Amino acid sequence: MHLKFSLEPKTLFVKKDIMENSKFEAFKDEVNEKLSTQQSQISEIAQNQKIMVAKQDDMSADLKAILAILSHK
Repeated sequence: MHLKFSLEPKTLFVKKDIMENSKFEAFKDEVNEKLSTQQSQISEIAQNQKIMVAKQDDMSADLKAILAILSHK
C-alpha cells in the first residue's frame, strides 16, 4: 500500500489518498496464508509432543513397576 499526501490551500490538515498495489496485496495474502499454515503445524507438533511426553511417563511408570516386581523375586 502506497500513501500519497497532498495539502490543499488554506487547510491545516493532510489529505491522504491510499493507492492499492494488487501485486503487493496478493503477496501479503500469500504470506498470511503461509503463516497461518505454519501456526497450525506448530500447534499440531506441540500437541503431539504433549502426547509423547504423556506416553513416555506411562511407559516409565510401567517399567518401574516391572522392575519392582522382578527385584522382589
